[in-house]
Amino acid sequence: MPGHPARAVARRHKAEVERWYAEVLAKARVKSPLECSRQIALLTEGAAALILIHGDRSYADTAARAAKRLVRDAKSKNQ
Repeated sequence: MPGHPARAVARRHKAEVERWYAEVLAKARVKSPLECSRQIALLTEGAAALILIHGDRSYADTAARAAKRLVRDAKSKNQ
């Protein structure tokens, strides 16, 4: 529901997780760490949702491989 206190808590938590990803990525010298952190957050959230829907944990492995490719590609563009 709009305005529910849980939404504000969730919003703050998700923003903090994205900021943490961005800090880690910036230290790793990844190009566009904010954009990359958002992409990883989308992979993480999508995998979690699909795991809940399908009961198949392999979505986490797939998301992890995609995130690794994303970071590797972002690092190679930065060099």
